[in-house]
Amino acid sequence: MSGPTEKVLAALRDCGITVRRSGAGWSAKCPAHDDRNPSLSIATGEDGRCLVNCHAGCETKDVVSSLGLDMKDLMPERKNRPTRSKKTTAKTSTPSPDAFATPDEAVAALERTLGPCTRRWIYTDASDEPVGETVRWDAPGQRKQIRPVSKRDNGWVIEAMPEPRPLLYLPEIAGLPDGAWVYVCEGEKAVDAARAIGVVATTSAGGAEAASKTDWSPMKSKVVVVLGDNDDAGERYADQVADLCRRASADEIRVVRLTDRWPELPTGGDIADVIELADGDANTVHETLDNLAVATPPMQFDDAPVARRFIPFPVDVLPEPVRSYVVEGAKSIGCDTSFLALPILAGLAGAIGNTTKIQLKRDWLEPAVVWVAIIGESGCGKSPGFRCALKAIRNRQHRLMKDHEHAMRAWEAENALHEIAMASWKKEAARSDDPPEPPDAPEKPICPRAWIEDVTSEALAELLHQNPRGLLSLRNELSGWFSFGQYKNGGGTDDIARWLQMFDADPIMVDRKTSGYTYVPRAAVSVAGGIQPKILERVLGEQHRDNGMLARLLIAYPPRRAKRWTEAEIPAELDAEMTAVFDRLYDVEPDLNEDEEPIPKLFPLTSGAKRAWVAFVNEHGQQQLEHVGDEAAAFSKLEAYAARISLVIHCTRVAAGDKLVEQPDRVDRASIEAGIRIVRWFIDESLRIYAMQDEDEAARELRKRRELIERRGGSVSVRDWQRLRSLKTSADAEAELRELADADHGAFHESPPKPTGGRPSRRFILHGSDPYDETPSGHTPEPASPPWSRVSSVSSVSDAEAP
Repeated sequence: MSGPTEKVLAALRDCGITVRRSGAGWSAKCPAHDDRNPSLSIATGEDGRCLVNCHAGCETKDVVSSLGLDMKDLMPERKNRPTRSKKTTAKTSTPSPDAFATPDEAVAALERTLGPCTRRWIYTDASDEPVGETVRWDAPGQRKQIRPVSKRDNGWVIEAMPEPRPLLYLPEIAGLPDGAWVYVCEGEKAVDAARAIGVVATTSAGGAEAASKTDWSPMKSKVVVVLGDNDDAGERYADQVADLCRRASADEIRVVRLTDRWPELPTGGDIADVIELADGDANTVHETLDNLAVATPPMQFDDAPVARRFIPFPVDVLPEPVRSYVVEGAKSIGCDTSFLALPILAGLAGAIGNTTKIQLKRDWLEPAVVWVAIIGESGCGKSPGFRCALKAIRNRQHRLMKDHEHAMRAWEAENALHEIAMASWKKEAARSDDPPEPPDAPEKPICPRAWIEDVTSEALAELLHQNPRGLLSLRNELSGWFSFGQYKNGGGTDDIARWLQMFDADPIMVDRKTSGYTYVPRAAVSVAGGIQPKILERVLGEQHRDNGMLARLLIAYPPRRAKRWTEAEIPAELDAEMTAVFDRLYDVEPDLNEDEEPIPKLFPLTSGAKRAWVAFVNEHGQQQLEHVGDEAAAFSKLEAYAARISLVIHCTRVAAGDKLVEQPDRVDRASIEAGIRIVRWFIDESLRIYAMQDEDEAARELRKRRELIERRGGSVSVRDWQRLRSLKTSADAEAELRELADADHGAFHESPPKPTGGRPSRRFILHGSDPYDETPSGHTPEPASPPWSRVSSVSSVSDAEAP
């Protein structure tokens, strides 16, 4: 046997149990109980150990014993374990990860979990010494997986390269003469496609969000041509690369938008898709691309603020079935995916409540408390999205209310008998010198609550006392929630203080004049609601900015879109899966202390998750220094939100039976990375919304024009625009669209006559838009096969496959 996982699989087969491949691991019937359906998952951990988990609840030691094995059989032999450095010289607070002697060994450790990789890209330093790799998996029917490997003093580790990172194919780029043209693509796969048609291309490691972690100094005195993907993330990456190359003193920077020449390019498409559109004609694509780059004017930089564009919510990081529910729900309603994603995050947090906390350090704990607000005009789909997102919770409350009605009827009958018994006891007690003990009164049932609406802070304290798990506050319109104690003396400062305590699940105490006090040791309340833009500006005045309420809200303000009829519906089985996930979360019980009082379970981080968290905190802290006022306040709260959302993601994965969860009671790297990515989206969205509040009239007018075109599908003709804006002449319409083009929001495109004849058509198309695409926001289709599969690669360094 070559490892502990193979040993366990062999033992299962020896017991006559069928083992089937399941994702990155295996599934089988559990030998420790009468298992009719496969409930046992088997996978390989990062250090080579075998991970065994019975989802029916059997202890691992019982499973191992049933196979005739010992617990030590789950661990790799010492000689096969990765070597650890006994002495570390690097001055860093990042924990030292397991090290391997070669990159092949590190990749092999990943392949034990993820299967054979599809492609490896080698990053080298200026002397052509390998310092890191990007490894990719394209399993059929699954989403792509990308993992980094890097060289450290003690060997090769499964970690991103330390900063600053080198460009891909650095020696070649650094050796180019001044004035040489270099194409920058978004991702290694796109670089391969560009180099396959004969251009010099490179990229930064770590994806579209990590351009700033790369050393761009080799671009000094070069002509840089940036080819971002055809979507909002691609636009943002192109802007970041352009700014970084400007700082590196590039001679010229040209941001080429492939849709200017290939308007049929799908959303999310890149140079690889262009090659496919051209039927693999490398020479034609090369010539056309060069002509497009030459025709694109170099960027002119100034200090004027650049309007941020809305980026769709990253639904791909949500665990199943939540991901599919959000996408299908948005299709069914015709709304943005954030209209479902945000309330669902708050709903999942409310279901978890006080049962768990994430433990980042011994004394740094974060609860599962999330406050979200959807900003949108009346009729934009907020309410339908809200109802759809929280249907499982509302249905649960309906069942709880029905159960409570039955319990109350039973109590009323028992209480009537108790009153008769009490009357009899009083008569007997009056006649007796030694009366018996009075009969015990039946305990009045308390109605369990999954969610609440408009309640005072005093009533909420009582509800929290009755529901120690915590609560979810649902408000279709948040304006009432912000009007804290508007009729009270002092303007409701006590209410505000209590809500700020509930954000951190801190203790609260409410004193009453007539009925004593109410004490809640952990007052956890998540919040979800919607608000209209004008109302938001009014209620979020200086008071709520100063007291921190605004900074604690996760906000989204997606552009409006035209409503269209659709036959799309959420499949019934998907509804059932979501209900099951919420039910399992509600079934989780907290721990008990020595006084039999409920306390949250503490979920620490796995070693891989800790490394990802430390890197995020360090980067986030540096970014926070660049902001002041409302933005800086939001940054401080979003750091903690990354941990909270990671906890929500992890608990949801466990409830959904995700077999790739490393340890149910420890938050793993995948959950941490998902939480970090979601928070980075909220950072971008918050900064965009804050900037909108500070726009001058000219910038606001351009943004409104852009949003109007977005609602029309991303493109308009001059005649369309004249009619939409009720302008007197087509020249007026052309002038308004020209102002958008001059501000780099889009460009005019000429289309040839149709086969049936007629004149050429001319349309204004927003950058990053595909006027022919009907994919809902937040969903990007993956190509079924490598787009450049028909292109013969030219001889270049990119052709050297890693072993």
